[in-house]
Amino acid sequence: MKKLFILILIFLFSTASFFAQEENAPESERDYVDEQNMTVSEVEELIQSQSAINRLDFVFGIEPLLSINTHTKNSEGKFVSAPSPISIPFYIGLSIPNYTALSFQPTLRFFSSYNLVYKELVLPAEVENRTGFTFNFLLNLPVVLKINYKNKVSWSIFAGLAGLFRFAIPPINISESQSGYTGSVKSDVEYMNQWFYKNVRFLYLSTGIDCMFYYGKTKFGPEFSVFFPISSIIDKSLDSLMLGAGIKVEF
Repeated sequence: MKKLFILILIFLFSTASFFAQEENAPESERDYVDEQNMTVSEVEELIQSQSAINRLDFVFGIEPLLSINTHTKNSEGKFVSAPSPISIPFYIGLSIPNYTALSFQPTLRFFSSYNLVYKELVLPAEVENRTGFTFNFLLNLPVVLKINYKNKVSWSIFAGLAGLFRFAIPPINISESQSGYTGSVKSDVEYMNQWFYKNVRFLYLSTGIDCMFYYGKTKFGPEFSVFFPISSIIDKSLDSLMLGAGIKVEF
């Protein structure tokens, strides 16, 4: 009983101290502002910089991606896969922080694709020849260097690492038991899901540029990106190299 009483006293004392500090805080902030002779705009900038939510921008974009395919035809000139496909992914992300020249800007893109197996490769496919329907998640983790001109326009260069995480399933209206390159559609899909992650095929180097125009707190403008597959060094092919161009918005 005594221990409980002591704990209650400690809790009440701690709570009183906390509220006392909260009451004194505004006074200390006002004293700091008075000592620094800060203008109204400088005070607003100080408040903004201290607010966690105002230290970041939300990023949204639409950036069509061209994925290079160098194995469209076989040695006899016969088409074995689709030409380099173009996907139109939307993406979302954050810019952390949003008021410095150097920032971190993670983004996530999503798009789908059709694939087939040919020899030891997984290639893009036309709808008629597909044996796999693939979900693609492209996580980009670049560092951004921004040059701002009078809060009216900015130019950015970014570079970093990206991961392309893919997962194939049998296409709709196609039975797993139907014939495929490895024997059946089911075995094709299993091969694809293993192939996607062999030889670090999921790992990319990313780089790009953008030009953003300011409209209040909103920024928008064109963006150009390159995603270079590290596996190309092992595979000795530029397959899956992705080139993007689109519109980017920060708010």
